Amino acid sequence: MNRVLPAARLQLVTWHSMVGWPWGMLAAAFAVNVAFYASMGDLGRTTVTGGLVTIYMVVLAALVQSVTQWFPFALGLGVTRRAFYLSHLLLLAAQALLYAVVLHLLSIVEELTDGWWIKLRFFGIPALFLDNPVLQLLGYAVPFLLLGMLGTAVGVVFKRWGSTGLLLLGLVGILVGGALATLLTWQGWWSAIGSWFAGQGATALILGWPALLALLLAVAVYPVIRRATP
Repeated sequence: MNRVLPAARLQLVTWHSMVGWPWGMLAAAFAVNVAFYASMGDLGRTTVTGGLVTIYMVVLAALVQSVTQWFPFALGLGVTRRAFYLSHLLLLAAQALLYAVVLHLLSIVEELTDGWWIKLRFFGIPALFLDNPVLQLLGYAVPFLLLGMLGTAVGVVFKRWGSTGLLLLGLVGILVGGALATLLTWQGWWSAIGSWFAGQGATALILGWPALLALLLAVAVYPVIRRATP
C-alpha cells in the first residue's frame, strides 16, 4: 500500500477531467432530454430514456485514456507495473462507488418530483430497479466496474501490442461473435438461452454476472500489463 497510494495520488492530478467530462456529458444529455420531452407537453404516461448510458460510455473512454497516458508517465517516475495496476483498480472502485451514490440520490429526487415534473425517467431506469437499497446502489456501481475494466483492457492491449493488437482483438471478436451466433441459430438455441436469462433474476443479471466478468477481466489484464512497454 505504501507504493499503491502514491501511484493513485499521481493519477488524481487530473481529477477535474476525470470528474468533469463524465458528469458534464451526463448533464448535457439530461438537459437535452428534459427540454425535448418538456416541449412535447403532457403525454399522460411515464417516459423512460436511455440517456444515463452517457456517463458509462464516457467512463469507459476515460479509462482507456488513463492507461495510455498515465502508465508510461508513472513508469518513468519509478512506479512499478504492479503498483500502477493496483492503484488503477483502487481508483476505479472508488469512482464507481462515488458515482453510484450520486446517481442513486438523483434517482430518488427524480422519484420525488414525479420525473422532474414531466414524468421523465432518466436516472431511475425501471429495468435496473432492485428491492434492496444496497443492491440498488451496487446496481449503479457494477456497470462502472465492468465498463471500466473493458476500457482498462483496451488500453493495456494498446500499450502491449499497439494498434495492431487492437485490430486483431476486434477481428477475433467479430469472428468469435459471428461463429457463436451462427452456431446458436443453426442449433436453434436462442429460445433456450432467452429462457435461461429470464430465469436468472434481476440481481444476477445486473450484479452477479457483470461483477464476475469485471473480476475475470481484472485477473486477465494483470499478466498483460506486466509485459507492457511505456
